[in-house]
This record gives sequence, C-alpha cells and structure tokens, in this order.
Amino acid sequence: MKHAMLIVGDDLLINSPYIDYIFKSYKEYFGEIGSIKFQSKNSELLFVVESLTSEFESICIFCSNESFATMGKILATLSGDTLELGENETLITKGAIASKNGSFLINLNGVFINLINATPTQKLSEILIPFNKENVYFSLLDIDKDSAKILLDPLIKPYKITLTFSEIAPKWLLIKAKKDDKLSQMDTFLQGVKNLFSQKMIYGRDQVEFIAKILMKNGLKITFAESCTAGLCAFKFTKYSGVSACLDGSLITYSNDIKHEWLGVENYVLDTQGAVSEECVRQMLEGALNASKANFSLAISGIAGPSGGSDEKPVGTVFVGAMNKSKKSVIKRLQLDGNREYIREQSAMSAYACLLRLEPELFFTE
Repeated sequence: MKHAMLIVGDDLLINSPYIDYIFKSYKEYFGEIGSIKFQSKNSELLFVVESLTSEFESICIFCSNESFATMGKILATLSGDTLELGENETLITKGAIASKNGSFLINLNGVFINLINATPTQKLSEILIPFNKENVYFSLLDIDKDSAKILLDPLIKPYKITLTFSEIAPKWLLIKAKKDDKLSQMDTFLQGVKNLFSQKMIYGRDQVEFIAKILMKNGLKITFAESCTAGLCAFKFTKYSGVSACLDGSLITYSNDIKHEWLGVENYVLDTQGAVSEECVRQMLEGALNASKANFSLAISGIAGPSGGSDEKPVGTVFVGAMNKSKKSVIKRLQLDGNREYIREQSAMSAYACLLRLEPELFFTE
C-alpha cells in the first residue's frame, strides 16, 4: 500500500517532540515512514488533500484541536457527506467507515483517509486504516553492502523479492525485503537468508529490541558506561517495556575524574593514553560490571565533535566495546563521519554490535 501522512497546523509544526511521537506511532503501525507533507491551516487544504488522493492509497491526516474541525468539514465536502458528533463529542462524517476516540476513517474514491486528533500533551488518537504489512525488515552484521548484494542476488530472483539496503552503523546493514508480486515467496527467501548468514542475521528493523528480548528471555543483565554518548545507549535499551528485568542501571562518566572514581579507570591510563583509548574503554567495561554485577557491560568513549579532535584522534574517533562476566571483551576503534548527534547514534549502535560479536551463540541460535 502506498501511504502518506499529512500534518496540519503550525502548532504541530513547531513542536518537535510531539512530531517525533507522531512519527513513531505511524512507523509502529505501518512498519516504516511513508511520504510526509506539512501544511499550515489555510484555504489550500482542500486542494492538498485532493492532490494526495491522486497519488496514494491511504492518507493519515494529523490535526490538533485547532485544525480538526476545519479538516473534518473539508473531508465532508470532498465526500459529499455531513458531520455529526461521534464518540466523546468528536466531529466525524456521518458515513465514516470507522471511528474511535478522536479518529475517523472514510473511503474517498478508493482511497482511505484517516483524520486523527493529535493535540500536544495529549495521547495520540488511533490509526484506523486497514493495513497488511507488505515489507519485511532484517539486518546483517559484519558485511558491506556490495558483498551482501552479491550473496543475496541468487535468492531474490527465484523468490521474486526486491531488496533495499542501508547502513545503520559501520558494517551493519538494514535491509527491506518487498514482494514483487503475489507469487513472491517471502518465507522461503528469509529462510534462505538465515541459512546463508547463520550468525549475522536479525529479523525485524529494531536491533536493540531484539537484544533486549534475548537478554530477558535468558534472565541475563546488562549495564552501560558511557562518555560521549551521555546515556544514549542506555536510553535506546529502556524504550521497551519489561527491560527492568535485565537492567539495574548505568553510568554516565563524562569527565576523567568520574571515570576514575566511579569505574576505577587508572589515572595512568587517562594521563598516558587518554579517555579516548582502547584501554580506557576496557577498564570502563570492567568497572561497570563490578559496579552492577551484570552479565554484560557496554562502554563508549570518543570525540563526537564538532570540536575536541586532534591529528592523532580527529573528531569521530570513538572506542566502543562489550564485556561479559568472564572478562572476555570485544573492543573496536571507529572513525565516524557526520554531525555530533549522528556520530553519537552510530557509536551507540556500534557498541551493541560488539555485544553481538561477543557472544554470537547467545543471540543467533534461534
């Protein structure tokens, strides 16, 4: 299904956290972000909706209270319908296919249009568009895009699958698999990929959730020691309900003094090799395990920029690692590109990649 979202109203356009909430809800429902259009509340709205209906099979229109009634009248006009009070005294079209708590669905000339109340500080109303996910996502670790394409090419042709590749961190690919037609054999294709990449493949598009579920299932705990990412790695982990079963806490050790006092990183290491070094991260990993008694620790220390780099360690130099209770570790030096936030994002995901490399028999057995 070719789908899009229309976000209406200046009060939404200036509210970045709420826009992120809309995007996340949309992505959870459809599996991906479709086309996006922002529109102020003005007289062009009717023509904008008409234009979108000529291009897409479904449209989610997100409006706050300020724009909801206006948008409802426009949809009533386009469908030759009238408005009435629905659940919780919310306006809906009389011929709406479905409605629920500030959300109603119509079918306009074969196109599903869902008007959704999206008012900041309030819970987003539900998406009601009928939808069967057509795309499947998986990721492959420790392989580059060109090599993956060569290895997967013999599988996609007989099973009628189209693939889209994107790198989420160095040597970690996210891949979207799409059926070419009704005869496509997605399940058989995915089994072939699993056989080919037995200890590299993760189903789904959320790798951190995959890791969290494995840890929870096996009664294992993890902790974090972060410097330049300032808790981002732990934040990613705590997005999922139930992770308190495998996370007691984490440490943000930004300064050298705190690395020494909280994690036991030796001053000699900090003075001679620096905080951005393999040995510092190794001692951060060990200190985090000692502080928490967890089964695994992840640690990150680097230079996210835009300042702070040197000839020896330019901006984007980051050390990431993972360690288990036996003190076995995997530590990587990265040279990342991008702005400060993107370098931090890649660093966090690369630390998780170290965990997968540390104990592949735990994460890739199923």
